Amino acid sequence: MVRVHGERSETVNFALLLAYDGSGFRGWQRQPGLTTVQGVLEEALGHAVHGASRTDAGVHALGQVASFRAGRAPDFSGSGLQLPPAVRLLRWAEAAPSFHARSSSCGKVYRYDFGSFVQNVQNAQRAPDWDRAREALHGLDGLGDLPGIGSPSKDRKPAPPLTRWALEDGVLEVEARAFRKHEIRNIAGHLAAVALGLAMPGSLRELAARKRPWMGATAPAHGLTLVKVLYPAAIDPFR
Repeated sequence: MVRVHGERSETVNFALLLAYDGSGFRGWQRQPGLTTVQGVLEEALGHAVHGASRTDAGVHALGQVASFRAGRAPDFSGSGLQLPPAVRLLRWAEAAPSFHARSSSCGKVYRYDFGSFVQNVQNAQRAPDWDRAREALHGLDGLGDLPGIGSPSKDRKPAPPLTRWALEDGVLEVEARAFRKHEIRNIAGHLAAVALGLAMPGSLRELAARKRPWMGATAPAHGLTLVKVLYPAAIDPFR
């Protein structure tokens, strides 16, 4: 599958659709001496790989996308691609030359399952009221960006607004053009406080509009899952 133009050969761009249980990984991004999803994938493929989202330690994925370039298609079969059981290759495709898993993305969908988290919040005295939490989320409507939601990071760029959200039966699903460090876990942490009567619904909008990084509760990583990465239809390798 090497493309040859005259005497010049070019590598082919490949896209991978992945699912993984993040419990045993220190996140997506390769880190020296630590087990990460990117690390085990690069070792299996023998190529440098770019991921659409740098999921944190303990965060899961149902639709992570990665891309890499190679002179030919590797053996993507179960016997050829030696991945740990916690990581599954769902699909692979030859992508457009301009495609890049991270920079080509136009949005991401994440899901936070509160599960037993709200039961473990200190001083919780009642069942969660998700109507109160939905009222808090409505407070984010109309905000141009969410500067106070993200945790401290190097770029300190404000988080863009949510383009879609749903909260049903203790499961939050959110979509946005991009997310900042710990953004969804910060929102989930405060929604749990609102649902349990430990914070007022209007306080989420106040925190989101601040010009300083998040100082409130952050929900644990194990409840968060990357559901889907969105791309323009013209270059989406899995459309």
